[in-house]
Amino acid sequence: MTNMNDHSGEQPKVILLATDLSCRCDRALDRAIAMAGEWNARLIAATIVEPGPEHMLEPRGRRRPVSPARRARRTLESHLAASGVAADILVASGDPAAELQSIAVKEGCDLVIVGVGRSAILGSLLLGGTAKRLIRTLSVPLLVVHDRPAGPYRNIIVATDRSPGAREALLASASLFPRARLTLFHAHDVPSAAAPADLETDYDLRSHMLAEIVADPRISDDLAARLDLVVETGAVERLISEFAEDHFADLTVVGSHGHGVLFEAIIGSTERKLLENHSGDLLIVGSADK
Repeated sequence: MTNMNDHSGEQPKVILLATDLSCRCDRALDRAIAMAGEWNARLIAATIVEPGPEHMLEPRGRRRPVSPARRARRTLESHLAASGVAADILVASGDPAAELQSIAVKEGCDLVIVGVGRSAILGSLLLGGTAKRLIRTLSVPLLVVHDRPAGPYRNIIVATDRSPGAREALLASASLFPRARLTLFHAHDVPSAAAPADLETDYDLRSHMLAEIVADPRISDDLAARLDLVVETGAVERLISEFAEDHFADLTVVGSHGHGVLFEAIIGSTERKLLENHSGDLLIVGSADK
């Protein structure tokens, strides 16, 4: 399995698309197809159905109903056939987060792609506690597709709190999207009790962060040349959404390593707001030590 956490420059070889077969699932499907084509990667399309018997006893003379699993497989085959792309199809039943985690590990997936679902089962993946569970267990990036694809990602924001996890997210973004422009975005709250003399200005903080970037041997000259750094004062979950919308970003990247303040602010307390309403898609980069 390609380990995206080593930033070796390799592109994903196996992509897992998790879909709930809802009316909006075509957005994630289109993005997965485009990425698989660009990277020449194997594409696996998976859906999770409610647990239940495959065969149901019916009175003689009545047609046996199609099981949820067979119906889901047929629908997924139809969606893929319309796209003209070959993909492996997997249908599982049970807890969505557990099943998807199991598939990702078993199949050696390097990237998991999901859409903003609306079904009672997989829809809860992005609208409730299941999202946090999946994010916390995956050691490979999770791409949440919100918008209809309009081409490759070209304008990417990487959220940073100066933590190792944020730096991992930056390096992973550079490896996955070598032709994209990257904006490293840092938002910091000013403590209400802080004295003016103790406050670090945005300009000073930006200077310190630039020095950190230059000193990092993993930051190549090519990466530095396509990297911008923005520092603003305020709540990160509000500012990063506003910045992404104002600057027409098509992807925002967040590191989940350690589940620190940045991760909790964006994924934890405001999960529903960000995953449903954030401008552009969201890539959550996990860590190899999960």
